[in-house]
Amino acid sequence: MELSFKNILVVGLGLIGGSILKTIKELNIPLEVYGLDLHEEVTKEANKIGLINNFDNQLKKIEEDCLIIFSVPSLSFERAFKLIEGSFDDEKVIFTDTFSSKSKLLEFLEGNTKVGEKFVMSHPIAGSEKSGLMNSLPFLFKDKLVLVSHLNSSSENNNVIKVKSFWEQLGSKVSIMDPVEHDKVLSKTSHLPHVISFALMHFLEKELGEKVFKYSGGSLESYTRIASSDPLMWKDVTVSNKEAVLEAIKGFKSSLDEVSKLIDSEDEESILDFLSFVKEVRDKQLFSDGTSWKASEEDS
Repeated sequence: MELSFKNILVVGLGLIGGSILKTIKELNIPLEVYGLDLHEEVTKEANKIGLINNFDNQLKKIEEDCLIIFSVPSLSFERAFKLIEGSFDDEKVIFTDTFSSKSKLLEFLEGNTKVGEKFVMSHPIAGSEKSGLMNSLPFLFKDKLVLVSHLNSSSENNNVIKVKSFWEQLGSKVSIMDPVEHDKVLSKTSHLPHVISFALMHFLEKELGEKVFKYSGGSLESYTRIASSDPLMWKDVTVSNKEAVLEAIKGFKSSLDEVSKLIDSEDEESILDFLSFVKEVRDKQLFSDGTSWKASEEDS
């Protein structure tokens, strides 16, 4: 499927932004490719390894149709937007992003309606606990789910169709989701697991120090893997989606209290019933349609 734009500008050349560029290059998608990073040395490195046309952050105005993707920590968006002002034709641009939370972005777009009309929100459910351009990967988005949102929630919006087509070109499966619902759901399925992993690692380090991994099996390493994720990104996620994350933590505490009470009761039958129910629910939901969208997700 041919894309409706000939130029792409990726703002933020870390794991996700860099992976977008590498995928475009590997698939030989016919685009003029540009990139900017809040740290100009990263922009220069991306040019050096052949990912982008521009040499530094001094970008000439792109006169033709262009997709601009913001792939920076969510609270750095306004700073990133200022970086690209004057670099595009207002009538020939579409904006999208890769943010794991949309609340602060929504506030900006609702106060800047001209930008909002051109903005289609995206969230690729893909990533790694590693970060930075050096860890970016081609084909990171292959067979991964991308959630796409628009202010008017219409899947028929022409810009939505164009952004959806772009992600499909990278090999992704795309689903349309209301942005407010997005933050409520992702606070539980993505943000809460990361908070729990950080908190568990914090507790273990306080209690055991250097013994944590000395006396653990592979399950602990796997469970705490995402505690190695980018701290700046996850600071931004928890702050920008504060209310939903706190509500998710409250709900999790309730389940943890329930487990604690069962253990304290020594009611073996009730404990077994609880564990069996949870196992059955997970197994059924994870593989109910023969497909799992689960990614090695940093946030994403």
